[in-house]
Amino acid sequence: MTTHQNPLDTALDHHGSDVADAADAVPELDRHVLERTAAHLHERYAQVADRATVDRILEEAYQEMDRRAAVKTFLPLLAGNFADSQLRALGITQGIIESPLPRVLFVDDANAGRSQMAASLMLKHSEGRVTARSAGLAPVGHLYEDAVAVMAEIGIPLDQAYPKPLSGDVHAAAQHVVTLSCGDQVEHLPGKDYREWDIPNFVGRSLEDIRAMRDDLEARVLDLMREVGTDTANAGTGAEAGADTGTGPGRRDHPPLQMSA
Repeated sequence: MTTHQNPLDTALDHHGSDVADAADAVPELDRHVLERTAAHLHERYAQVADRATVDRILEEAYQEMDRRAAVKTFLPLLAGNFADSQLRALGITQGIIESPLPRVLFVDDANAGRSQMAASLMLKHSEGRVTARSAGLAPVGHLYEDAVAVMAEIGIPLDQAYPKPLSGDVHAAAQHVVTLSCGDQVEHLPGKDYREWDIPNFVGRSLEDIRAMRDDLEARVLDLMREVGTDTANAGTGAEAGADTGTGPGRRDHPPLQMSA
């Protein structure tokens, strides 16, 4: 009798015992959610990647989140969102997904404060006229509490945001890359606009200092939006705007599984 192996397990077989051993520890409920998520992502990005590639990207995203997340309740959802962003970026770099909006990527060390705040401010003020992402060179397990607090003060919730690593596909898909006191650690790819903002890490800073940094970030974000040709005269609080949308061959691109900066 012929037996059929789960596609995620098949993908693991091709990527070494370390990943496969880690997958053995995946809770059964998470495994079922990952299987459904993989099928959904493959349907969404069938023109971008085959099922084996989707499975690999999702599995690696899950393992990455599992290593760092302080709270592991929603790991499959976080992994699905992270895999979605990578597949969308891959589609853009391949020319399969058209993304006519300016694409801005904010990068810092931990993706736990400054870059998350900058991306969220960009999303708020652009109301969907700019795609903004954030990433970290060495992401930590959760956002800094003070960063979440000062953004909540101005009506921008970061409760659904989570630290993410700088992936090659997301980097390649960006048009404008803003590094926050880490420009010497980020590879400069040809054809992109790189700029460095000297805003230090929040660790050890007072809440008053972090508020001042937030206001500095907001002013810089508004200036950048004007530079990339975005009209901000009527900008409001569209915090869920900014996901890549556009048309690929025969289809409209979808929003991400869950909005995150």
